[in-house]
Amino acid sequence: MPSAEDYEGEEMTLWEHLEELRSRLFKAALALMLTFIVGFLLNEFVFDILIKPYCSLDPSLRVSSAIFDDESCRLVFSDVLGAFKVRLKAASVIAITFGGPVVFYQLWAFIVPGLKAQEKKYAAPFFFLSQFLFLLGAAFSYFVIPKGLEFLLSFGGSNLISLMDADRYISFLIRTMIGFGVSFEYPLLVAILVLMGVVSHAWLKEYRRHAFFGAFVAAAVITPSQDPATMIVMALPLALFYEICIVFAKFVERGRGADVDPEVDAAT
Repeated sequence: MPSAEDYEGEEMTLWEHLEELRSRLFKAALALMLTFIVGFLLNEFVFDILIKPYCSLDPSLRVSSAIFDDESCRLVFSDVLGAFKVRLKAASVIAITFGGPVVFYQLWAFIVPGLKAQEKKYAAPFFFLSQFLFLLGAAFSYFVIPKGLEFLLSFGGSNLISLMDADRYISFLIRTMIGFGVSFEYPLLVAILVLMGVVSHAWLKEYRRHAFFGAFVAAAVITPSQDPATMIVMALPLALFYEICIVFAKFVERGRGADVDPEVDAAT
């Protein structure tokens, strides 16, 4: 059982905890609302960024020039509220990207006072690393989406015209970016298990092939486009992260003074 000396700060009553939670939730909601408003006001700029993966495709894969008499990059909508919904979704991308870290910070700031001193040492690095990995995954997906679109739209051949619906395109973009962002968080989960002593360096090495296979399965499930090119591009960073986790586990075990088999260690 942890002793009172393991914790820092004054003990709070239930009502003080509830008041702290209310304050944190209000700040999180305010951050999302303000970033959403900014995203909505900068709608044209945001939408120009979001449409670039589609516009980078060969004109033959986009709307036929026979319709618009040029090779301009345009999306379409098919219902009265279509344009408005697209603008809302574009603004939500800004809210998630810039407001999301504030939400996670408020959650982190609420939880940290209840942690032990030893746990606090890891809390801050894990918090900032989780934010970085999520944004890295989302940014990474933005640059591989054109390959997925190219693969899918190329099935149309010369007899089918791609008349891309704006609402569905933005939804596809958001799902892909979130999927990549969440998948990039998995090294943190492995690192936590290593620090807790649940998994070891030797265990991670033993199940390396299983992990690589799982990375490709996860990429197939998470990738909305389901095309081989995007799945491979997504699986490779996951496999690399697993190798980094093996090195991290070895480093942690050495820091604890754990014995590492030289023959097994040399095979890494």
